[in-house]
Amino acid sequence: MPAIISLAILLVLFALSELIALKTRAMISSVLALAFLMLIGFWTGLIPATSFDDTGIKVFGNLMAGLLITSLGTTLDFPEIKRQGKVVAFALMGLLGSSLLIFLGGKLLGLQDFALAGLPIFAGGNAATLVITSALEGKGLETVVTFCIALLILQKFVGIPVASYCLRQEAKSYLKRFRSGQAETSVDTNTAATKRKLLEIPAKLQKPSTYLAKLALVTCLSFYLSGLTGGKIHFFVVCLLLGMFAFALGFLEQGILAKTQSDGLIMFLVTVLIFSNLSSTTPEMIVSIIFPLIAIMGLGVLGVIVMGLLASKVFKTSPYMAIALGISCTFGFPTTMLMPKEMATSIGSTDDERQAIESYLLPKMLVAGIVTVTIASVLMAGLVIAYF
Repeated sequence: MPAIISLAILLVLFALSELIALKTRAMISSVLALAFLMLIGFWTGLIPATSFDDTGIKVFGNLMAGLLITSLGTTLDFPEIKRQGKVVAFALMGLLGSSLLIFLGGKLLGLQDFALAGLPIFAGGNAATLVITSALEGKGLETVVTFCIALLILQKFVGIPVASYCLRQEAKSYLKRFRSGQAETSVDTNTAATKRKLLEIPAKLQKPSTYLAKLALVTCLSFYLSGLTGGKIHFFVVCLLLGMFAFALGFLEQGILAKTQSDGLIMFLVTVLIFSNLSSTTPEMIVSIIFPLIAIMGLGVLGVIVMGLLASKVFKTSPYMAIALGISCTFGFPTTMLMPKEMATSIGSTDDERQAIESYLLPKMLVAGIVTVTIASVLMAGLVIAYF
């Protein structure tokens, strides 16, 4: 199939997923809808398995992911991070709950290998999966390897609905508080806009090309700094941190990606790239490991929910928010960014309400995703491979 036709199909499916989310008022999130549409597309042959290579999305999408995460750093200033201490606690407690239940339940069900291999994957994404599957190669554990790949792909289908429901309830609750004037609001950074920052560039020089160039420079620096650590600090983590520093110094503007006038295309590339692994998933693969897959995913989700309910009692906060933050490990970025935006669009009635909901949910979900997917899961994978 010509690359332009493959690209057109992916763009149409991406648009359809957003329409589904809009029509269902985010009860079916665009990410979940896109995952189902793409899975059906691959299984029916509508989308060729080579689409991501043919269109260049795999290469270009990975490149754009760095720019996107760097830009996210401009949404998280240092006072915001200090305020997110509970978010980090909720995310880590969710991981603890899922890990304990997966490990203990796996032993009781005779699925110890699946449970151990699945622990870091349930806690994260591609990086953790790569570490685990590389360690299992050549050790006669092909079924476990297949399980790991399937878990990486399919855990989104259980994590996203849980998070979508919880975020929807939280957004509704927050909107009631906002309308009554009792809602907490994010720090207004506009008051500081009159004071020139150290590396701030004059407004007359700011153009979409300038914004893109600055994002690329910070992302490049992140790449080299991550390399200096031997990859121990993930590239994306450095992108986020340097984005925060660059924003604090004035080199990057708040919400800079939207100013580039290319944010829609970048979001498409990075979002579609999440599901590139679906091209290699077959019905036969799913059937062969269906029991351990259901068991591990079920135990993991149950562990997050139980720990989220406990955390909400300890910290006297909403159980919906605690569970949503904990379950973010099953999908990570950029879904942690897409879902709050989606909830704001569907729940809010005015621009002010939408902005308030997004400002309330987005920083929390971003921090939770970074803590679980990017940091904790890779550390867990390093510990687990010693068993195999």
